[in-house]
Amino acid sequence: MRGLRRYVRSRLHRRIFLWFGATIAVTAALAGALSRLAGEGPSGFARSASGIERFAEGRFREVWDDPRARTELARSTAADLGLGVGLYDPAGQVIERHGPPCHGHTRRVTVAGRGAVELCAAHGPGVPGRFALGLLVAVTTLWVASGFLARRLTRPLQELSRVAREIGAGRLSSRVRLRTRHGDEVSDVAQAMNDMAARIERQLSDQKELLAAVSHELRTPLARLRVLTETLDARGALGSADTARLEREIADLDAIVGKLLASSRLDFSVLERRQVVAAEAAREALERAGVPADRLVDGSDGAAIEADPTLLARALANLLENAALHGGGVDELRITVEGARLRYAVADRGPGFAPEHAARAFEPFERGGTSLHPSSLGLGLSLVRRIAEAHGGRAFAEAREGGGARVVLELPRSDRAGGRGEAEAQ
Repeated sequence: MRGLRRYVRSRLHRRIFLWFGATIAVTAALAGALSRLAGEGPSGFARSASGIERFAEGRFREVWDDPRARTELARSTAADLGLGVGLYDPAGQVIERHGPPCHGHTRRVTVAGRGAVELCAAHGPGVPGRFALGLLVAVTTLWVASGFLARRLTRPLQELSRVAREIGAGRLSSRVRLRTRHGDEVSDVAQAMNDMAARIERQLSDQKELLAAVSHELRTPLARLRVLTETLDARGALGSADTARLEREIADLDAIVGKLLASSRLDFSVLERRQVVAAEAAREALERAGVPADRLVDGSDGAAIEADPTLLARALANLLENAALHGGGVDELRITVEGARLRYAVADRGPGFAPEHAARAFEPFERGGTSLHPSSLGLGLSLVRRIAEAHGGRAFAEAREGGGARVVLELPRSDRAGGRGEAEAQ
């Protein structure tokens, strides 16, 4: 059944099969029409009717008056030509008959006014039916063979199409598998596609390893800078203002590195999904961002999501950072459940999105016209949207009643979630 559905969906297969069938049907119809126009039958009688009439008239005229010779000629004509032969007197009465009964084409030849000879095709009424049945069987056989041929022609193309779709979807381990005994053009294309997929897979693997190494190398000096700053501050070598400035710059650099690494993980499709309790992830994000825990409004009822914990933490951090940098601070982080979806909504106290910037809020490097921190790169909300889409969710922004903006991260709930959250009106 699955093979039949795959065949029906194959448009090229159907077209080849139908064109083969139509060609066979038209050829059979033309052959039958030409056969009827030419008057051809199994005995070839109609095709040679004129010659047979001249032969019968001349030969029977010579022996008509000799009954013995006439009978012998009629018998040999019936046997040699496979015809029914009847001899008639001038009154139209049958003198004698030879050969099989007449059921087909009939020709009557007058012999010098002394009588007539009737010649007819010897095939019976069942022969045309058997001929038509044989033609139908031949056409059906050819059509079935054309279906097999069409399948053989299109199967490699279907396999190439399948692998191309899987590679496009990120499954680089997919390979073309064709059962061919010798090389041909399709096999060459399949081998080239397999080589291409193998090279891309190897290059991405190398880049993932490089990403891991760069991540370690970047984070290590940042950690050392933090320790060094704290040591200098403890010794009194730096003023409080200098220490605060250094810590702020280090924190900004660490955030930028984190965003770039998260973006690279999305580029390479490096997601490690695990079950995450929604409220716990929100509390950790608030703590890391230095936002009071009472800003969390939890309506999740213990619901969980299947997500990459690192990327989810980065998305929540970016939402909180966006509210702090561009919205005058975080007013609340609300968690709600909408059916099979779970929402994190961060509301701020700022002027909201300007009309000309609202539609572009999630574009890369978009900082908006109301930014309180113009030196930021504008990667925050863009990365939030990419993380949401990588998890099968979405991200959007909306105006908030009474002023300010609300930025929402919406993700699918986990099937194994224990709580039953109820939707809350925002």
